[in-house]
Amino acid sequence: MNANDLLIELRKFVLLKSGLRNIDPGHCKIISEYVYQETKNYVSETTIKRFFGFANTLHKFSLFTLNSLSQYVGYNDWDSFCTDKKNQTTSVQSIWQDLKLKAHALTEVSLIAKKNNSGVPFNSTANRSFFYPDFDYFLKNNYQFTTVSAQPGQGKSILLAHMVEYFFFSENALYKNDIVLLINSASLNTIIQNGDTLKEWFLKEFKFGSLSELISFFKKNPEKREGRFIIIVDGIDGHLAKGDYFKAFIDFLYSIEENNFVKIIFGLRTDSWINLQPAIHGSASLTKAWYMGLFYDEDTLSNVPPLNVEEVLYTLSHIENRIISQADVSLPLLTQFKTPFWLQVYFKLKDEQQHLELNNPLLCYELISYFLERRVFMAKKSTKKIFLLKKISDCISEGNKKLRVSKEKILNYINCYPDAYEELLNDGIIIQEKRLSTTIPTEIVRFLNDDIYTYFLFIQITDKFEYKPSKPFFEHILSNFPGQNSQRDHILNWSIRFAINRNEIAALKNIFRLPFSNREKNSAFDFICYVSKYELSKPNSNFNKLSIGIDFIDLMATGRTMGNLYKETIKTISENVLNEDIQIMLHVIECNVNLIDVDKVALANTMQVLKRNYKRLNELFPINPYDLILYFYNHLINKPNESKSLEDKIIKLCHEIDQSKPKRNEEITSAEILSYRLALIVLFSQKNYAECHRFIMAILSKYPNIFYVRYSVFSPFLLLHLGQTYIKLNYFKKAQRIMQFVNKIISSDYTYYTNFILACFNAFKASFYNATHHYEKALTETNIGLGITRKNNFKTLEITLLLSKIDTLKHTEESEEVSSVIKELLNFLTAHKLSMPDYSNLSSHEFEHTFKILKSYRKYQSL
Repeated sequence: MNANDLLIELRKFVLLKSGLRNIDPGHCKIISEYVYQETKNYVSETTIKRFFGFANTLHKFSLFTLNSLSQYVGYNDWDSFCTDKKNQTTSVQSIWQDLKLKAHALTEVSLIAKKNNSGVPFNSTANRSFFYPDFDYFLKNNYQFTTVSAQPGQGKSILLAHMVEYFFFSENALYKNDIVLLINSASLNTIIQNGDTLKEWFLKEFKFGSLSELISFFKKNPEKREGRFIIIVDGIDGHLAKGDYFKAFIDFLYSIEENNFVKIIFGLRTDSWINLQPAIHGSASLTKAWYMGLFYDEDTLSNVPPLNVEEVLYTLSHIENRIISQADVSLPLLTQFKTPFWLQVYFKLKDEQQHLELNNPLLCYELISYFLERRVFMAKKSTKKIFLLKKISDCISEGNKKLRVSKEKILNYINCYPDAYEELLNDGIIIQEKRLSTTIPTEIVRFLNDDIYTYFLFIQITDKFEYKPSKPFFEHILSNFPGQNSQRDHILNWSIRFAINRNEIAALKNIFRLPFSNREKNSAFDFICYVSKYELSKPNSNFNKLSIGIDFIDLMATGRTMGNLYKETIKTISENVLNEDIQIMLHVIECNVNLIDVDKVALANTMQVLKRNYKRLNELFPINPYDLILYFYNHLINKPNESKSLEDKIIKLCHEIDQSKPKRNEEITSAEILSYRLALIVLFSQKNYAECHRFIMAILSKYPNIFYVRYSVFSPFLLLHLGQTYIKLNYFKKAQRIMQFVNKIISSDYTYYTNFILACFNAFKASFYNATHHYEKALTETNIGLGITRKNNFKTLEITLLLSKIDTLKHTEESEEVSSVIKELLNFLTAHKLSMPDYSNLSSHEFEHTFKILKSYRKYQSL
């Protein structure tokens, strides 16, 4: 036995003594304590980890360590352990089995290192079995070597580890007689640190001067061969970057004699493979000996494709300890996780920080930020690395397939900080490739992925505007990044995260005031909700219970009326903010949402809080919103209303508004918007359409240009409410003009409107067409509106549109469908345990009798 064999034996005995069949890093502390209890010698946890291959061994083990472990397993010292084991060695073991034993020991250590270097627990990683038939074909046919080549982070090392286990090491392994030798960077580092050449090491371990000598021996003595000799070399890219090692590697390939039993697999980064390719293509024998494989992509020079959806979900399910389906993961995140590297980042982020749900789009950005913080911003040479990454992102342009830059364009920067550049390459943050499609092969540089590149573009914008997300900041994004482009979406999302991180909420209003598209504004609003909820949950955040102010209320009051995410955000923030006035305003918004959602329980709970602040509500709002909300709540619980006094308060407010001096649109407050919206719905519900019209005209008198606002949903709300009022007053031409005007502003891509506004518009058009006896058109608009409400869970609007559909069908030749829609409505109410409030009925006075019958039937059903 050589020294390595003896160490392997000692490891086995230590495991047996400790009562462990397998070992992981967590056991090393326990073994350290066992050794101390048995021998009174302290062998540190770190030393035990090195002994079992969980940490790099930078030097030989001390005699103290070896003596202590030998004593732990029952020997006087290391010498006596070695003597005993050498005496037990028999000479009858075949050469093949002797080689197999030594290779197995080396492979076992390398395999442990690979598993420990997996950013996700190895058992949680997908085994990528798609590659197994390809690998099996290589083993069984007359090829000398193959490559598993991929960019950093694509999971090639884990793939190789799975293949070793599946084909050679597992209980049901296909080829247990084959010898498999797995060599990784740690193995090579140990050889180099011990002062050996690879040739000397091979001779010491395997008693052959070289692999070529071993091949010749078994060619001459085929009866002594009991299988194949599989050599897997991985993680040597750093060595191949050095000229002398690269030459030695090429010489090694040329030295391999043609045979059918030695098989070599190289795990390489694509940039290493690019440098090797000319040598291989320049040799007919090497080209013949190389197995390209089914999955080799000549454009990327990789044969490790991204993870598929099933593989991503497999790993996520193991990380989360529950079944994760595709519906549980946001689409951008699912795409990001197809690069296995990001699953590793997620595993670490989840362990260290506040957990984010997989369906939260913010998680994509938190992963990138977490990774770059540790690999760049908090790393050694961070200033140099940041400088290089900014310069690279600044020089990058759109290529045929990827965003990249010619290396010669950034050579001056690289030459300034060559060490930092090498570290960025080794960390996989940037990729260096050869573009072979051009007349003269050109070296190009790109980022690991486009999202990291976009982040550094964003960093440059923050530098340019001195970390102030002001109006010029967003104008720069608008003018420098094309619309309908994912890059601008990402830049906007980084900006939102940046502004909320710094608690500069007012800056976010610029997104809605500038001519970003409606899709971008809606996406931005949702992202504001995601980020604000997350930031509030973090310790030491600038956006916190104390700092949330009126700017956040302004966004919430003008940016949305309904939606599950909006409802959750309002509730979360209202429960955590400490400023009482802000909390009161959030509770008013919350009640408004609960009314639309017909959520009686949530509404009652929030109203109790508002009632305790009744006096302050009078001071904060032009009319006390509690009185208005109570009116609707009484409708929900079928309680009579004292509506005359409330109507008097609204009329008084109307006079006050009408007598105000004209103001600019920007001067309208969130308190006014919330009050006016509730007051108008109360008047409409009371069927006081003339007063409703006067109220809107009063608002128009105070804010003459209010209908031309394109950055708030309050403007289209007012227009649609005016349109419905005109219908009730039989001003059909005016209603038609409103319909045309709303249609025109919504057709403008820069007007901000939401799905709720769209569904309200469909309800308005259905009402208009019903009132003007265009029933087919009314039915079309109703069905379009119902499609939106069902998709977005707008309960009140769905009831409104179903009532409208019943009204329409009663006037058409399809009147037999009325019963079907009535059944649909009642089933909807039953399924969601809802009442049918009076304010949900927008149909004509002729429908009142039908509505009362439906409502009483619903009441009877609920008894």
